[in-house]
Amino acid sequence: MPKVPVSCIRPLVLSLVSTVVFDLLLATAPMFGAPVLNVALWDGSFLTLNLKIAIISGFILEIVIGGILVYLYHHWISRYFRAPYWQKGLFFGVVLWGAVMVLGLPIFGHINPLVNNGLMLAPGLFARHFGRSTALIFLAALWGFSLPVSYLEHRWAKTSV
Repeated sequence: MPKVPVSCIRPLVLSLVSTVVFDLLLATAPMFGAPVLNVALWDGSFLTLNLKIAIISGFILEIVIGGILVYLYHHWISRYFRAPYWQKGLFFGVVLWGAVMVLGLPIFGHINPLVNNGLMLAPGLFARHFGRSTALIFLAALWGFSLPVSYLEHRWAKTSV
């Protein structure tokens, strides 16, 4: 059996760890007055409206999207942004948050089958239809995604030198 190179395993681990932290932080949303924020269900509903299958396929999609974001972090933020790893992580999280709030959620509201079939309210710009705390919870969750990426990438870069 051929040996899988470490360079292929690290992005997968980063994506998996960061996606789990992201989802765990979003699971706390109802404690802060926001609605349930099940991004795996939202993503999976693009593939099927069977909710159980949608959650599973959505989580897989989240890991794939997380892998793409890890790639972007590694090739842009990590290489060209000269700062401590935690500042890189915070910066990347804010950039992701801005993209999600300004582009992701409004577009999602127009194309998602859950919204189009009346099963979910469209979040809107900065998640305004979900309440004020929702945007802040997304910021915290995206920091929960980006900080582990930044930290683990920093640690692995130090050990491979």
